[in-house]
Amino acid sequence: MRAAEDWGSGVTRRAIRLSGSPGRVDAAIVDMRHDMTCTLRHDGQVVTAIEPAFHRYTLQVCPGASAPLQAMVGMSIDTTTKDVFAGGRARLNCTHMLDIAWLALRHANRGNVEWIYEVAIPDAVSGALRGTLTRNGEVVQDWVVDGQVIAAPPHLAGQSTSAGLMRWLTSESRLPDLEVEECLILSKGFFMVGARRFQLIEGPLSEGYRKNVSGACYGYGPERIDTAIGLTGMGRDFSHDPESLLNGLYKDSTNR
Repeated sequence: MRAAEDWGSGVTRRAIRLSGSPGRVDAAIVDMRHDMTCTLRHDGQVVTAIEPAFHRYTLQVCPGASAPLQAMVGMSIDTTTKDVFAGGRARLNCTHMLDIAWLALRHANRGNVEWIYEVAIPDAVSGALRGTLTRNGEVVQDWVVDGQVIAAPPHLAGQSTSAGLMRWLTSESRLPDLEVEECLILSKGFFMVGARRFQLIEGPLSEGYRKNVSGACYGYGPERIDTAIGLTGMGRDFSHDPESLLNGLYKDSTNR
């Protein structure tokens, strides 16, 4: 992968909207590479329908991930985060769509409220990265990450932002449930730093790239990775225009 020419002068940004109403939650995610929405319907006890929509995504095969997401229909709205992601569910789904479906499931018990999460991680040419997560404008997580290891805050120090973080947060950390949610959202923001640091892949995937990512998610599944094609025109830079990022959360909202 080729390095992005503007690395060092921007910000990795991601925004997530969770909007609750009777019997449904509307969720949306927007960042430099993705624009997706998911409506989760429920009867107060279980998921009765789930309606994903892919507006901007990486590979032409990504929308097919709508099918495995349907396995969440019938799931209790009280299902734990650990159980939502159990059994390799993330590898069978689109990572980003599953994330907002999981968040919509969690939001189903919060009533008629709207939450907006925003991730902001300024580029760092050298040294550690500092990233924040806000909820409705209030900072709820503030991390320093050196390489892929959290250096601050102290109670998270030493944990990897990638390998094993889900297991540690959901099985060992004893952190409050809401903080687990926050930590997972911000960790995915740090995962997206690579999408700012390197150029968007367009066209057929190279053999070396396919080897590195095979099996990581639905789009990179072994049964379809050989035919996966990186789409053109899907990248956006919200580094210096966070308002456009937030406006994207409400795009076509009347049709959702």
